[in-house]
Amino acid sequence: MFGKPTRLKTMVDTTPSPRERLMSAAESRFRRFGYQRSTVDDITADANTGKGSLYLHFDSKQDAYLAVVAASLERFVEKASRALHAAGTAPERLASLVQATAEHYGEDELLRASLFGGDELVEGRVSELAADIQRTRISELLAEVLEQGKREGTVRADLDTHATSAVLFEIGWAVVRAEIDGHSDVPLDEALETLNSLVGRGIMAPPTKG
Repeated sequence: MFGKPTRLKTMVDTTPSPRERLMSAAESRFRRFGYQRSTVDDITADANTGKGSLYLHFDSKQDAYLAVVAASLERFVEKASRALHAAGTAPERLASLVQATAEHYGEDELLRASLFGGDELVEGRVSELAADIQRTRISELLAEVLEQGKREGTVRADLDTHATSAVLFEIGWAVVRAEIDGHSDVPLDEALETLNSLVGRGIMAPPTKG
C-alpha cells in the first residue's frame, strides 16, 4: 500500500574544503621548492582557488607556512605519543622520544629545515618562528613525561619541570642533529643509553660510606 520502506543513505561529503586544498598545495610547494621560491600565486593555482581565498584563511604566505609546519609537527606528535606511553621509567621514555625524533626528522626535510635553519627550504625570520613552534610543542612532550615520572616516583618530586624540559630539549636536539648530519662519533643507541644514564643517575659518584 505504501510500498517498501526505503533506507535513507547518508552521503558524506569528502570533497576537501578550500582551506584543506590550500594547505595541501602549500605543503607540496614548500617541500618541493622551499619557502622563498613558492609564491601565493603558485599555491592558489595548485589549490584551484582564487588568490583572495588564501587571505581568507591565512594572513600571509608566512602564516600559511607556519600552519603547514604545525600540521606536520602534529603528525610527528602522534608518532611520538607511542614513545610517551610505552612501558619503562621516565628516563627510558625520554630516550625513546629522542630516538623517535631522530628517525622522524631524518625523513622530514621540511621540519628539519624549519628547526635547524640555514637550509634552502627556509631561512631567516620564518625559520625562527617555525623553530619556536617546534621547540614549544616538543618541550611540552618532555614536560609530560617528567610529570608522569613524578607521579610514578621515577622523577624527583621537587624537579622544575619547565626548566628541565627546556634543558632536555637542547641536549636532545644536539644528539638528534649530530645523528642526522652524520657528525656524531657515537652511535645513536649508545648516545641514548648515555643520555638515559645521565638523566637517570647524573655524573656524580655515590657517596662513600665512612
